[in-house]
Amino acid sequence: MRVAIYTRVSTEDQAREGFSLEVQKEVLKELVQRNGWTLACGIANRDIYEDDGFTGSNTDRPAFKILRSDALRKYFDLILVYKLDRLNRKLRDLLNFLEELDHLGISIKSATEPFDTTTSAGKFLIQMLGSSAEFERNRLIERVFPGMVMGVKKGHWQGARYAPYGYKYNKEIKKLEVVPDEVGVIKKIYDMYLSGSSTSQIAGLFYHQDIPTRSGGKFHSKLIADILKNKVYLGMLVWNKHHYDTRAKTKSGKGYRYIKNPASSLIEVSGVHEPIIDENKFNRVQVKLKANKKGSGVPKFKNNIYYLSGVLYCAECGLKYHGIMIVSNHRTGGKKPWYRCLSKGYSYITCHNRQVKAEDLEGPIFEILDIVAEQLPVKEEFADLLHQASKEPSEHYSNEFELKRQSLELNLKNQSELYDLYKEGRINIEIYRQKADELRQEETGLKKDMKALQMTIIDGQRGIEDRLRVQNFLQGLVERNHEWGDADKKEFMRIIFKKVVIKDGEIVSKSLEIHEPWNFLYKKGLQCQTTQLCQKRKIERQSLVSRHSAVK
Repeated sequence: MRVAIYTRVSTEDQAREGFSLEVQKEVLKELVQRNGWTLACGIANRDIYEDDGFTGSNTDRPAFKILRSDALRKYFDLILVYKLDRLNRKLRDLLNFLEELDHLGISIKSATEPFDTTTSAGKFLIQMLGSSAEFERNRLIERVFPGMVMGVKKGHWQGARYAPYGYKYNKEIKKLEVVPDEVGVIKKIYDMYLSGSSTSQIAGLFYHQDIPTRSGGKFHSKLIADILKNKVYLGMLVWNKHHYDTRAKTKSGKGYRYIKNPASSLIEVSGVHEPIIDENKFNRVQVKLKANKKGSGVPKFKNNIYYLSGVLYCAECGLKYHGIMIVSNHRTGGKKPWYRCLSKGYSYITCHNRQVKAEDLEGPIFEILDIVAEQLPVKEEFADLLHQASKEPSEHYSNEFELKRQSLELNLKNQSELYDLYKEGRINIEIYRQKADELRQEETGLKKDMKALQMTIIDGQRGIEDRLRVQNFLQGLVERNHEWGDADKKEFMRIIFKKVVIKDGEIVSKSLEIHEPWNFLYKKGLQCQTTQLCQKRKIERQSLVSRHSAVK
């Protein structure tokens, strides 16, 4: 039998229990020799696994890690220890390790205790030890879990080490309180995302501003995504979303997997602390997160930035064009970026619009950007243009919508009362039909008006989001001293262009859609170019006439 000896001692163990590494090695090696076993060890120039000066309260020990790795490789058949607590002093971690070994077909034996998984009696003792531990864990859950549930229902924060960014924990009332200095950051994250910024771009902004997170670190994209999904900013507590699965380890092997609980297990309590984000904005963010998560099926490439992805559309089928790397030199395998219609990925769509080189499209687009850039006015004038191009929705529309809604409720109530009168025989059929038709026509008109008002409000809201998107983008440029990166150029494309239509490898100028106020600036630039061209030609004609007169 191939046997691995594991020994461990800490200064505290040696002082308290009086046995050293030498004592453990002597006893265990004698046992191996007496039984005629073979020593096996995966550590170079060693015959045993030994951790000197390491506590048994965790598994972060050099020799123990190698022992565990060698067990997975079936390097031995039995692990021999002086006492079981040499492997681990925490019962749960010890039982988990023993379970791992059992799956691998590796036994374990203690030289000074009746624990020996090579015998049925030894296995029974291990099982009893596990059952006892399970019983204690269940009793703990029975006592603690109901208390935590009651605490959540009372609005008591049951969180971990740090309160969510934007809040602090008040121990006296056991609730979250708003941190005024952090509220602006949370609101800006929601506004930026709604205005088109990605989680990475938002994280980058706060990263460069050196704004610390709750733990004192820096903002990153996952933290931004978590903030956007967290209902705590609605004034809610959501508890029991996840649990640790002690049967499944993480990839690193140091912890347990964090498993999502079913929706039926969640506990949600509203109105327990001051909200930072209103429900309407939160819901719009969730819709956008869901849409972005699905993706467009566009492959992403590490070696090239496709500046026009998201704004290019096919003139024939209406689908978007996406970036793709295509081999341009079959001898060297060299590739170049192209744009291709998404219809090529769908067998059921027939589209004859061909792919086009990125450089052939990006050249004309950058010419448009140059014209816009030349016409950029001073800051104050630009701010006025931007405000006019994306006006905020007036409260008038919201108030009118509410009046229509109240009228609809009254209409439905009148229809119900009219039917009751007819049913009771208090009005005849002719009067009932006439009044009912009038009320139904009124109902249809009210619903139509409400829908139109909703669209007006939504369009106005989109205007606000567009304005915020531009403001956030320009602010970021200022903070970076107007240094443009590839991501900035791509974002600017989406800010300026609504749609760029492609046909036969060229941009359809008549279908070019540009957001305001950029479209105003572009047209102004074209007029200037036309005027300059006319003046240039006039000067050239006058020069030609002068030279002709001089020759005469």
